[in-house]
Amino acid sequence: MTNAMTNTVETGEDFTALLRRLSGHLANLGPDAPDVDDVLLRWAATLPDRAPAPGWTGLADQLLGALAAPTAGPADPAPLGDEPPVATPGELRARLRALAADYARDRAWTTDRQARGLWAGDGGGWASGSLAGFLESWESWLGSSLGRPPVLPGIPPLEPVTWTSIARQLGAARVHE
Repeated sequence: MTNAMTNTVETGEDFTALLRRLSGHLANLGPDAPDVDDVLLRWAATLPDRAPAPGWTGLADQLLGALAAPTAGPADPAPLGDEPPVATPGELRARLRALAADYARDRAWTTDRQARGLWAGDGGGWASGSLAGFLESWESWLGSSLGRPPVLPGIPPLEPVTWTSIARQLGAARVHE
């Protein structure tokens, strides 16, 4: 799957197309698809300690590398808490781990509510409960945001792709429906 996609991402539009293809592929895997927290932890584990700003190509390589990496397993549930700024690979690694823990917390909350026969929709912090859905949300948000200035002052632009803009994208994908 990933070999055919590696050298095709140069722009934000290319990256959104990659997200769309990955989402479709993962949706077809159904319950055999990895969980969001597993892939976020894989990404954190494979992220280099030192690297220049990744650009769209580097971001695609990171995501595809995380999908190809050995499973990391589920994260320990924990609330997201404060989100310190992200400007380095190490800070993005910390954000990825925090997002994985928050996803696990959200999954545990949803599972508990369902087990008790309670309604669990619209109550968690994550807009999607699958990796395919998360990538679809990321693609949708990115597609509507590319080429537009940030809505609020002080929000960094998406391009050029930096560690900061990756963190912004992941945060938006977490809640975008």
